[in-house]
Amino acid sequence: MTAYGLLIDYEYCTGCQSCEVSCKEEHDLPVGKWGIRVHDDGPWEIEEDHMNWNKIPVPTDLCDLCAERTSKGREPICVHHCLADVMKFGPVTELAALMEEKPKQVLFVPQFKPYEARGKFESKRKDDSNRRRAAAIEVEAYGQVEFATHRDDSDVREVTELNS
Repeated sequence: MTAYGLLIDYEYCTGCQSCEVSCKEEHDLPVGKWGIRVHDDGPWEIEEDHMNWNKIPVPTDLCDLCAERTSKGREPICVHHCLADVMKFGPVTELAALMEEKPKQVLFVPQFKPYEARGKFESKRKDDSNRRRAAAIEVEAYGQVEFATHRDDSDVREVTELNS
């Protein structure tokens, strides 16, 4: 049986999170659950005037490589919606050969474990309405920028200090 995976060139990932959003929408994942998540490596200074800051999309245990889509010959939704075109889907042997051509790539072969990863979802809200609520983005003009959905504390992301 052929094993399939995702090859991600994180050198050019912009961190747009279109893979996260498209996956959550395609699979109707609740707040606080992801099929793929973009992680930050940095920013930190390597030497004067040279910073390291990588965005690395990482599939979670909820990723099944969009089995329904791929069974029809389509690519996974994260690959389809990747704005920087840095994700490739295919047989692991072919993707591994592509890794030799360029550094700063990672190869993932997700192990779909929905029961372990999903658990029971319980809303933290007091009211039980099923309405969707709009997300809000708060931006402080100087010092620090925070992004928050105001739905769940696990969704809050912080970006370190801006040039002050």
